[in-house]
Amino acid sequence: MTLSQHLSQFITTTTFADLPVEVISRAKIHLLDTLGVALAGSTQQSALQGRQGIAFLPDSQGDIPIWGSSLTASTTAAALANGIAAHALDFDDTHTDSITHGSAVLTPIAFALGESIGASSEEILTAWIVGWEVAARVGLASHNGFHQRGFHATAIAGIFGATACAASLLKLTPEQTTNALGLTGSQASGVAEYLTNSSSSKCFHAGWAAQSGIIAASLAKGGMTGPETIFEGRYSLYHTHGIEAQAQPNQVAQGLGEVWEFLNVSIKPYPVCHFAHATVDCGRKLLKRGISADDIKSVECVIDPIAAALICEPPETKWAPTTAYGAKFSLPWLFAAGFLDDELTLFSLLPENLQRKDIQMLAKKVSYRYPEKDEIPFPTYFPGLIFVTLHSGEQLSERLDIQYGNPKNPMMDADVVKKFYDNTALVIENQQVTQLVEKVLVFETVDISEITQLLRR
Repeated sequence: MTLSQHLSQFITTTTFADLPVEVISRAKIHLLDTLGVALAGSTQQSALQGRQGIAFLPDSQGDIPIWGSSLTASTTAAALANGIAAHALDFDDTHTDSITHGSAVLTPIAFALGESIGASSEEILTAWIVGWEVAARVGLASHNGFHQRGFHATAIAGIFGATACAASLLKLTPEQTTNALGLTGSQASGVAEYLTNSSSSKCFHAGWAAQSGIIAASLAKGGMTGPETIFEGRYSLYHTHGIEAQAQPNQVAQGLGEVWEFLNVSIKPYPVCHFAHATVDCGRKLLKRGISADDIKSVECVIDPIAAALICEPPETKWAPTTAYGAKFSLPWLFAAGFLDDELTLFSLLPENLQRKDIQMLAKKVSYRYPEKDEIPFPTYFPGLIFVTLHSGEQLSERLDIQYGNPKNPMMDADVVKKFYDNTALVIENQQVTQLVEKVLVFETVDISEITQLLRR
């Protein structure tokens, strides 16, 4: 059997009864988090522009809700729009080892497709979890090769998860699912050139992956074929999109149904690039030691090259970002803002804060270097390690090996619910927010339309 055929067996045979209780319980917390992030993201310029652009697409009309609005669209257009919103703030969850934002892809496709075909909530939740297992493994097997080749792993790994989700909901046969995965390889894309100008194409990747999963699965159900060796063939995904010498394609099918990679997904406490979180927390630890910004002469952060390419380079663009999106990927600015305000929220990224001289002055004191061998546990975790020199000459250090929100240092459920309330407060009525929390936390017992109607303004 090829790797796609192994995956197809798992995708087409896994039922709700096969899912461990812990996986189901955790999935509902992540669904709640993703919906809150998407509602907040629906107010962002990129999401608004996405909705406007979708209106120009032929045949985009339909009755599937576009979250955070009164609009509806076709199944594929709604998945695209809601995927853009879910990733617009970069506040969505992450499978750390594969560096994949799976829920921003899978929640829009599971909801849109599930509602359009009348799937049960158990079937939707099962397809969502199955999609996560596939997305995580496809990303894991690259061993960071996607990022090193200049691709956004969410767009590459996520699109295979989306296809798995769609195949589960559409009840494809194993053969059809293998073909769908093969067709997906021809749609996998998502270049990281967005980093040069902080453009909104990064969040488009999540919506594109969600939409493409529906297309690939639907075409395969109609009889179209794709290569069975998309993961291990001569022109396989890891040859064209990764670094073949370091990829381990067999990991795509390892532990299916036994090891649940979804349980290794982290929830983000800060609305910024995950690579920066632990470093920000290291800075906030300094506050508890009575250190002020005036005391600090310099801060050296230890950052892995993969993370540094996103949040540290080029340095001259990171001290004073001009947009909120740029600030999310600026370690010096994020360190300074988190330190000075002892918090990092959506409000931290308002235009008036981007202009603050105190943040910019402290940011200019922040530098970085690559780690020495085994100095930090990246990419198993997204750690923080800083060395601080004070004007007095004293030298201090702080480290956080496991970022808050990682399953090994998890966010408390109460913190996730608070994050949900914070994210949704300015988008929908408080009564809707409360009802959403109640219904999502018992997801498998309610009809999906009861939830999607509450996501509308």
